[in-house]
Amino acid sequence: MYRNSLLDACVLKPQFDQFNNLYTLMITPNGYKKVPFTPMQFLDMELKQHGSSLKGAKEAAKAVLKSNSVNPIMIPRSPLVHIWFPTEAMRNSGHCMYFALHHVEDVKPYMENRSIAVLTNYEEIKVPVPHSKLKKQWSKAKDYLSTALLKQFYKDPLYSKAEQQIMLNCAEINEEYVIH
Repeated sequence: MYRNSLLDACVLKPQFDQFNNLYTLMITPNGYKKVPFTPMQFLDMELKQHGSSLKGAKEAAKAVLKSNSVNPIMIPRSPLVHIWFPTEAMRNSGHCMYFALHHVEDVKPYMENRSIAVLTNYEEIKVPVPHSKLKKQWSKAKDYLSTALLKQFYKDPLYSKAEQQIMLNCAEINEEYVIH
């Protein structure tokens, strides 16, 4: 039901209703939608549509990025993957926002412990985390995307020659990626 909506979503922002129930305010290029799930439940539902889960996506990011905390989530879509990055630890589900990497144009400092994420449609979203923390999350998501794209396109014979595949396999063995 919400699967197609997440395809266009830019931000998943947790909110509380008048009864203190957590829901998601989904920000899209065309407006806002209220979704009756938490951001984590929403991402988990989407990942299950692609044969994974939030737990599996977290473990994959941990293995690829070699980082134990606050990792981005990859949703395998065709032809390109979608990367969602959290603003803080997922255990802070009432405050943790998720941004779709492909919809974030820039992150800027706002106040002492706040930031602004500028979306590709130039909408500015205020984020209640320090700029340095949000920028780190954004960079980690971009690194994850670069790694995923290398694996996706250079391993597929449709996109690369045999020599490039051999070079990529050697680089993976040595855990070194060189992008020119």
